[in-house]
Amino acid sequence: MKTPHTVLLREYLDQEGDEGNIIAFKEAGDELVDFVARGEKYRWFEVFLRPIGFLYRHYLELELKYWIKEIKGNQLKGHDLRCLWFKLKALIEPYCESQVGQEMLSEVEEVILIFDEYDPTGEGFRYTRTMKGAETLRNVPSRIDVKKVKILIERVSNFFTGLDSCVSI
Repeated sequence: MKTPHTVLLREYLDQEGDEGNIIAFKEAGDELVDFVARGEKYRWFEVFLRPIGFLYRHYLELELKYWIKEIKGNQLKGHDLRCLWFKLKALIEPYCESQVGQEMLSEVEEVILIFDEYDPTGEGFRYTRTMKGAETLRNVPSRIDVKKVKILIERVSNFFTGLDSCVSI
């Protein structure tokens, strides 16, 4: 059965390269935030904090890897958002020299580093405990407004969409 969501996902997956996969993780996070915000079944965001965090964190990781690969030509491995961000930032800073560009770069950096702080390994949102039994997401505040997180991720996404027109690949 085709629903609007399956048609949309099919459009993303039919895109060349990784772009469709990257967009799909962001859109899935957006859909989950919207579902919870409507309050049709669950009235608290915390129940979906891990899946929402995972989807958005993975979107950020894939976006960073995509841009590094496109600009530099090499594929990076690993899940360290901080490391990926600073590698990409060095490559794109020359395109963001204006005051507005620097402000946007700072805003994107802040979002990426917050996700890195909460889940530096890429496993914190996926699992409640590490292999050694330690609790994950210990640094995450007890209350997070996921609707605000969605807005921040949208701003990051818009930054990368705009970067496409500035960076000569």
